Amino acid sequence: MTLYQNKLSFKTEVINMPAKSGNTHSNNFCALQEKALDLIGSNGDGLYQSELRRLLSIDSSKCSKIVVKLQGSGLIRREKVPASSTYLIKLVHPAREISWMSPPNSHIDSYLTEFYLLYLLRGVSA
Repeated sequence: MTLYQNKLSFKTEVINMPAKSGNTHSNNFCALQEKALDLIGSNGDGLYQSELRRLLSIDSSKCSKIVVKLQGSGLIRREKVPASSTYLIKLVHPAREISWMSPPNSHIDSYLTEFYLLYLLRGVSA
């Protein structure tokens, strides 16, 4: 199982948590952020912002807000595509395979950091 699949499982549990009344807009925006991270993470070479917008079925303004929020949180980076008006979006720390042959606890710091960033992301946008 990859680290990405572990994070995806956690995110699915977080998305399926009962919503607080009156926070529907915030929860929807947070769910879009998490889905965007999943889409970006599933493409090792990154994803064009225009493609992300299309996959999320949202307008370019909302996509830009999501990208700016994720970039501000330090989860993604944007690279201007030469001779184009779009950006290539990549994870700051790409997902990688977990090696069961590695020393114990070698990935725990990375996993906890990502877990904490997700916690902050939910706390900031909720």
